[in-house]
Amino acid sequence: MAVADAALKSLKERKITPSPENYAIWLAYHSSVQAALRAELDMMIAGKRAIDDQVCDQLYIKYFEDVAIGSRMMKAGGKIAAEMEDVRKGLLKAGVKTKAYGEQLEVAKRELAKTDSPLITRELVDSLVGATGEMAAQSKHLETKLAESSVEIEALRVQLEQVRIEAATDSLTGLANRKEFDTRLLDMCNASDRGSGPVTVIMADIDFFKRINDTFGHQTGDQVIRFVATVMDRAKPKGGIVARLGGEEFAMIAPMTDRKTAMAIAEKIRQAVESKRLVRRASNEDLGKITVSLGVSQRRPGEKPTDMVERADAALYASKRNGRNRVSQEELTKAKAA
Repeated sequence: MAVADAALKSLKERKITPSPENYAIWLAYHSSVQAALRAELDMMIAGKRAIDDQVCDQLYIKYFEDVAIGSRMMKAGGKIAAEMEDVRKGLLKAGVKTKAYGEQLEVAKRELAKTDSPLITRELVDSLVGATGEMAAQSKHLETKLAESSVEIEALRVQLEQVRIEAATDSLTGLANRKEFDTRLLDMCNASDRGSGPVTVIMADIDFFKRINDTFGHQTGDQVIRFVATVMDRAKPKGGIVARLGGEEFAMIAPMTDRKTAMAIAEKIRQAVESKRLVRRASNEDLGKITVSLGVSQRRPGEKPTDMVERADAALYASKRNGRNRVSQEELTKAKAA
């Protein structure tokens, strides 16, 4: 009880939304069941870093989301395995009965060949009729069971696919998450090495997002995040992917796209965000001008995906340093550093 009270107190003191996810974080912190989580939070507390809903969201994804998704996948997979085992047993049972029925037919065939007695013949025919009826009933039961199992297995397959999609998706925006971004980036870099063409990355960050959260609240902040996510997703080239990396930071992978084209895409995103006037849903209050800063890098031959992302990130922060609401590319970053 003391641990539960301490978790609730932590939420209240930091004005964190008392959601099940946030409660799970602080319950784990005070019960010391997640040593790594406790150490990370202790560092934040010692450094007097603000711990808000956004930070808790990132912590939940890092420490809890994979466990929850993995548990659901194991549960669905276990159900499929159990259903297939039932089918196997049914088929095995049917096989035994079919063998017995065949043996019974052979015996009756031999007996009929040896006798001319109507009574014996009638008895043999009656026994065959009974056996045939049992086989028909068994076949009908097996057919029904197979049909039911087919439906159940298909439903579980759909469930597994849904869990797989959730494991790769950011729950707030519907975009890819960081894990899916890393996976797809590696795939596209490998394809580029095989001759598919250039690959570029566009990093984006919402300007003054903390001020939006502090002024209008986290729900309005989420509204802004979803808006930027929609703008970027609509701007992606064919075969591209947009991911939310965490908080107010986004990334786009643009396959078969050179840096010049990627710069044009980034500028289109910047203009689309800046030109839209958003209002707070709860009060119809004008949120003011929303802007984003962006950075672009094109992969160099044989370059590691992480190095390309670092260069795009450096270009993004060059945009931040130079006044925000702009697009920068890697050369400008290097020129500034020189």
